[in-house]
Amino acid sequence: MPFWSNPRSSPKLSFRWYASFGFGSLNTINTYALRSFQKPSFEVATAEYIWLNDVAYKPGILSWNPVEITITDGEDFSENNTRKLYNILKRAGYQNTDVNLPQSAIEKKSATTALGGAVRLTQINADGNSIETWALENPFITTVNFGQANYGADEIMTISLGLRYDYATHVIG
Repeated sequence: MPFWSNPRSSPKLSFRWYASFGFGSLNTINTYALRSFQKPSFEVATAEYIWLNDVAYKPGILSWNPVEITITDGEDFSENNTRKLYNILKRAGYQNTDVNLPQSAIEKKSATTALGGAVRLTQINADGNSIETWALENPFITTVNFGQANYGADEIMTISLGLRYDYATHVIG
């Protein structure tokens, strides 16, 4: 039965969600700063098998695709997400080095710990109750774009984050 024939049911709306990051109190990105969050997606590799005049395809390994998050950047110390992301990068193991020192290495354990071990996206209904939650397990930041300054535009500065993770879990309610 489709949702529109039931007066107590409605579709999920793309603007009803929030995300939670386990960054720690000083580096927490406030949920109101989040502009968009791509839900998890995956691909299943396929293998082609040829036998005489027949071709068959079989599923292979499942691979979770990276997600992209867009956040706004604020001027106030508690809302300056550029500063928070740079601190997360340092907690992940990055260090400024001079030419005589070896480059710092970012290891997976420290990178996932810097993000709190999991990132959660919760879809909510009109009453604010959770419909479903996606948890990205063992995430780490792969890309950050701190935005573009532009004298010709009157827009809010945004930051784009790319996250890679081992797997995602889905919980109803």
